[in-house]
Amino acid sequence: MRVRIGGVLDDALALMAIFETIAIGQLVLYPFSFYTVGSFAWYQAQAFRWLVPLSPLMLVLLLYSWVAILALSASRRRSVRINSFVRAFSQTVKRLDTQGSSAEKFVVLQHPRLLLIIAMAVAALLGVLPYWPGLNPGGSIVGTDTSSYINWTTQMLVRPFPQAISYAFSQGDSGFRPLPLIIFYSIASLGVSPQITVEFSPIILGPLLSLSLFFFVKAGFGNKGAAAISAFAGCFSFNLTVGIWAGYLANWMAMIIAYFFLAGFFLFERSRQRNLFPPLFLLSLALLLTHPWTWAMILATTFVYAIMGSGDQRRLLTVSSVILILGGMVVDFTKNLVTGGATLAADLGTKAPVFGILQFWMFWPNLWTALTVFYDGLLGNAVLLGLGALSFAAIKLRGGGARMLSSWVACTSVPFALLNAFHQTRLIYDLPIPALVALETLWLMSRAGGGNLRAALILLVILLSSANYAVGSIIQA
Repeated sequence: MRVRIGGVLDDALALMAIFETIAIGQLVLYPFSFYTVGSFAWYQAQAFRWLVPLSPLMLVLLLYSWVAILALSASRRRSVRINSFVRAFSQTVKRLDTQGSSAEKFVVLQHPRLLLIIAMAVAALLGVLPYWPGLNPGGSIVGTDTSSYINWTTQMLVRPFPQAISYAFSQGDSGFRPLPLIIFYSIASLGVSPQITVEFSPIILGPLLSLSLFFFVKAGFGNKGAAAISAFAGCFSFNLTVGIWAGYLANWMAMIIAYFFLAGFFLFERSRQRNLFPPLFLLSLALLLTHPWTWAMILATTFVYAIMGSGDQRRLLTVSSVILILGGMVVDFTKNLVTGGATLAADLGTKAPVFGILQFWMFWPNLWTALTVFYDGLLGNAVLLGLGALSFAAIKLRGGGARMLSSWVACTSVPFALLNAFHQTRLIYDLPIPALVALETLWLMSRAGGGNLRAALILLVILLSSANYAVGSIIQA
């Protein structure tokens, strides 16, 4: 019976892989097949739309599973019956783990560096796609905020160098993202037009996102296979799709810096070498000068991660996190004093109308709007959110990597419930969903049985469906 069920599962996965392959082929060869009723690409897009109603539930599970875990832990200490149930459930999970093939080295993941290179190449191609003549013959600017970056870069070019730098720290978006503007200005100063510099920046940002995710997952979990999968998950993630659609170039760059920063934080924790702290401090400042709100979220995550540690390790990481936070605050206020640029604290004061208990009572309508209205509903991807939510059931909540991801999600979930729909979308964008998707995918591959063939089919179906989503989102942009 098991053999027959396994055969049916393999056949179903193979058919799904064929369907996804044809759909992505149609999108690549003729992008407008996305809108052609009856095409494989059209059916693929409809499947995502049918699953959209599940996305709010998946996101709630992702954000607030930690609350259920804490409640269950508290209940275990007070109820003998609940404690017995949890013990029985834990034994069942352990038996499933021993029956799985987690120790198996899957053939498809035996060359993680090669997979990383392929993922980076795919991300670069996706960055080019919005301006492919067959899709965008007029060369129209893609991305809501893209024109703003072009304007800021142009304004810097017409100024002398000192004034250009001052503009980035003060007038360009009130001085909130000087580092990206200085990078664009530096490239444009070489003779590249501001429009081309900004429009084709995703060609660089996409591969760097895959690379940063690879190092983050590898440093946090020590698993090169999961790191390779995360590199692919990154190039099909919200960071790329919404990043291109909305032109969130600074936020996209900030996520890249954040993954490198956290990977470095893991290395600092393990080695305890003080000479690693200065590079961490510089990465923290780079994150602050790229996107202050992402800096605030990541530094809050590292602080929570630190206080969840034990012994001397907790003291070292907590002190280091406090130094990073205080150093960032000093730099932020110094920037304001020297150039007049707005501070994070000042911007926080403007959020009162969109933050508070009134937004909490509107939680579900806000959540639905965030996932289905903004960015043409690109955040309403139930597959990515579902894999992210299930990952916490798949990974053991022990070790640095799992603790960091848990801290990250918990720090996001608290303000999420008190913000309006648009600001909720920015928090979703900053979630470590590619890393969570990679861990859940690897877990499914390990527990499904069936050896290398079934594992490869599971990976192929997940990556191809994600690729269809990513290409379709760029076509919509």
